[in-house]
Amino acid sequence: EAPAGGEAPAEGAEAADAEAAPEPEPAPAPAPAEEKKRSKKVKRIPVTVSEAKSVGMSAQELMEAQEEEGKMAIEDKRIKEKADAMNQLEETIYSMRDKLSTSLSAFSTEDEKSPLMALLTSLEDWLYEDGMDVEKSVYDAKYAEIMDKCGPIEARAREADLRPDAIGELRKALARFSEFVGSSDEAYAHIEADDKAKVAAEVEAATAWLSEAEAKLAASPATADAPIKSAEITAKASALEGVCNPIMRKPKPAPKVEAAPPSPAPAEAEPAPAAEGDDAAAEPAAAPPPPAGADMDVD
Repeated sequence: EAPAGGEAPAEGAEAADAEAAPEPEPAPAPAPAEEKKRSKKVKRIPVTVSEAKSVGMSAQELMEAQEEEGKMAIEDKRIKEKADAMNQLEETIYSMRDKLSTSLSAFSTEDEKSPLMALLTSLEDWLYEDGMDVEKSVYDAKYAEIMDKCGPIEARAREADLRPDAIGELRKALARFSEFVGSSDEAYAHIEADDKAKVAAEVEAATAWLSEAEAKLAASPATADAPIKSAEITAKASALEGVCNPIMRKPKPAPKVEAAPPSPAPAEAEPAPAAEGDDAAAEPAAAPPPPAGADMDVD
């Protein structure tokens, strides 16, 4: 039932009052309590220095250390040299075996090749068994043994490689000087006939020598030592150049300069003839006659 006299219900009034009232502010947080400072304790301990010693080595110790360092350097050098000699021997065994089957095969007979192959195989076996730790002199001796027996074969191959170039250079020189001998070029007109004849004789002799050398080389097998070395062919070309080049390059004589004839001495100038008026002026005037009636001395 509604309350009499128009009064609002009590519950509604309380609710309205509650909504109208402001919310209370939160209470401030309590201030943190101050930390208590800790005290630092210091303990002092007296230090006593009895004696001051220098840091380092004494003169005697330094000298001994340097001597030891020198010994170590010598030993390192010895080990390196021994290792180098061993590597050289090993490399030579493998490379020479390969060459005898390839590049040196044409320059070695079967009688040379078979014992060399056997030597290389035996040295290889020795190297990996008893030769792993021997003195350098032992490696050097084994290497010299290989080169002593393979050296002639390598020399034949080297000669066959150098010979074509040496012959080619000699042929070029012969062709150049032959052309000079038969040339009528004005550039060589000043060279005397005797000098040209000398060049012609040198060319002829060198040509004959080269023909004979080539015949010997053609008759010699590749497995034999060359009868004519490439150095001999090069020397022949140099000798030909030494004789013929100075003649071929002889400079032209300087043209003779004729002395100019002496110029004639200048003639003395003759006096110019004087004009008639000038002659009259140049002659002295005649003395005037004596006046008339003048007294004259009479004897």
